[in-house]
Amino acid sequence: MTIPDWYITGAVVAFLALAGPALLVCLVLGVAGAVFQTATQIRESAIAFVPKAIGLIAIFAFAGGLMLSVTANYAQHVFDAAPAIVHGRDSR
Repeated sequence: MTIPDWYITGAVVAFLALAGPALLVCLVLGVAGAVFQTATQIRESAIAFVPKAIGLIAIFAFAGGLMLSVTANYAQHVFDAAPAIVHGRDSR
C-alpha cells in the first residue's frame, strides 16, 4: 500500500493552517510579555498568561472559520480517497 504524496503534503498544510496562527500569536505575545516583565521587573504570572489567552480567543474568533474549513476540506478529501488508497489505485 502506497500513500499518495498529496496525503502527506495536505496533512502538513492542514496542520500549519490549524496550529500556525495560534502558535504565532502566542509567540509574539509571549515575547512582548517577557520584554515588558524584564523592563519593569514585575514578576506577575498573569502578565504572561492573560495577553496570550486574549490573543488566542481573538485569533479563534477571527480565523477560526478558515482554520476549520481547511481541516474539514482535507478530512473530506482523505475520506473520499480512502477506498482508492486501501485498494492501491491512484486517487488523483
